[in-house]
Amino acid sequence: MRRIEQKFLELKSKNQCALVGYTCAYDPDYETSFEILKEFPKNGVDIIEIGVPFLDPAGDGPIIENAAKRAIKNGATLKKTLQMVEEFRKNDSTTPIVLMSYYNPIFKFGCDMFFKNAYESGVDGILIVDLPIEENEEILSHIQKSNLDLIQLIAPTTNSQRIVEIAKNSSGFLYLISMLGITGTKTAKIEENKINLEKIRNVCNLPVVIGFGIKEAKQAGNFSKIGVDGIVVGSAFVKEIDNCLAQNKSSDQICEITLKKVKEFSKEIKNESN
Repeated sequence: MRRIEQKFLELKSKNQCALVGYTCAYDPDYETSFEILKEFPKNGVDIIEIGVPFLDPAGDGPIIENAAKRAIKNGATLKKTLQMVEEFRKNDSTTPIVLMSYYNPIFKFGCDMFFKNAYESGVDGILIVDLPIEENEEILSHIQKSNLDLIQLIAPTTNSQRIVEIAKNSSGFLYLISMLGITGTKTAKIEENKINLEKIRNVCNLPVVIGFGIKEAKQAGNFSKIGVDGIVVGSAFVKEIDNCLAQNKSSDQICEITLKKVKEFSKEIKNESN
């Protein structure tokens, strides 16, 4: 059984909602980024989403965009991101990892080589933000050969017929975008997403996680009550790094403050979903 499927079954048996924690590889530097990555599972993160730094994002807001700029300035590449995952796997063989990327770095890397290397490094799932289903024929054979999960996005405006088409080649889970717009800007509305969640449940049995616009721990806890299988939190964690850098905090302080925020979200989600 794949790690992502195993994790959702485990959480379902406990009647718990997953915290999917996002971190941008190499933000603000390799050492600090890797320390946060290692400590995520110990502080309540069930599934890790690692962002591949990219300078022309379509879905990321200014918080994550700035993180990507810092990371690339400090040497981040797709190859080095995979090496970071490989290093992580030396001490953690159970926490699922989803790699979030845009298609350009993957295409440049070479699809065949990328999916093979991603699997061998210990990645479990791939989320390609800007690759619609009309264009994903290019990667489906590679996904099937690599045994990776293909995580795909469902927008608030996606109709039921298109959800069926998206789900057909998806595995692991579906990622429901909670609002129109980019990450870390607007605040997601619970009532609107109840309707969108029901629309997905009517046509698909895959776990559903929700992300974009979930800024506060209490808000995340409230979202866990509506029946989603996981909550993705990204900008709220990355913003802590941003704030720490603005205050000239040390690497140790950056880790401590970021992980304190992670614990806060995890506690709210687990308390409300039990």
